[in-house]
Amino acid sequence: MQPVIIFTYNRPDHLFKSIKSLKKNNSFSKIKFFIIQDKLKNFYSIIVDKYKQLYKKLISNIKVIKRTYNYGLKKNIIEEVSLILKKHKKVIVCEDDLIFHKDFLNYMNFMLEKYSKDKRISSVSGFSYVQKNQFNLFSDEYLLTLTSSWGWAIKREHCKDFLNLCSNKYKKILFKDKKLQHSFNYDDAHSHTLWLKKNSLKKISSWNIEWEFYNFIKKYYTLYPNFKFEMNKIKIDKISENLSFRNAIKKNIQDNFVKKIVYYNYTWQTYG
Repeated sequence: MQPVIIFTYNRPDHLFKSIKSLKKNNSFSKIKFFIIQDKLKNFYSIIVDKYKQLYKKLISNIKVIKRTYNYGLKKNIIEEVSLILKKHKKVIVCEDDLIFHKDFLNYMNFMLEKYSKDKRISSVSGFSYVQKNQFNLFSDEYLLTLTSSWGWAIKREHCKDFLNLCSNKYKKILFKDKKLQHSFNYDDAHSHTLWLKKNSLKKISSWNIEWEFYNFIKKYYTLYPNFKFEMNKIKIDKISENLSFRNAIKKNIQDNFVKKIVYYNYTWQTYG
């Protein structure tokens, strides 16, 4: 079973709910968890006390690492994921505002093993963009060129390749090519190009948009669940993005589906 990293900053109540949902997974006690708490920029005694009380109740398979200064999410994720992957071949990455399905840990570990030898699949997502009324339109597991940061997993070789990639030359090509931008923006469902420009100019600090761009350059896929997890399902025959799936997901995003909180998958955000 692969280790799980949970990043937290100033939301002890969210973290409590997140851990509570993870405990409903039957493989919870078999997995090593790392809670990475970034240092608060400003001291709030209520927040500090809540974290202290929460940590006192944690069991031995959960290790808490407290930053001695404020890393910020980008540095925090890149550094810790890289560190864990020096000892493990795969890792599951989460943030504290996620609530987990009771099969989340089994699903993530099973899929990581199932597609461990296929380099074209760079990550596994516990989140799905499929709406309830679309279950029958999608296969039980599907691939997108779009990545997700809401409960995902990565393999060592992809992380290493991502960190070593010199992407500046590819960015220059993208910023001059409108057709390429349209594709990177997931047919204009997202503002990926704008985010990447702002990140390059250090107007924002995002690891996720760089990861998105890496996958775009490499033409890699993220594996997503429909909803029902059955271990005996047939493996995906063709490693590619189904055009009808892409169009349906694109429309879901354009319709502001993410804000509707109608998630029937393995993770969903708590928002608030």
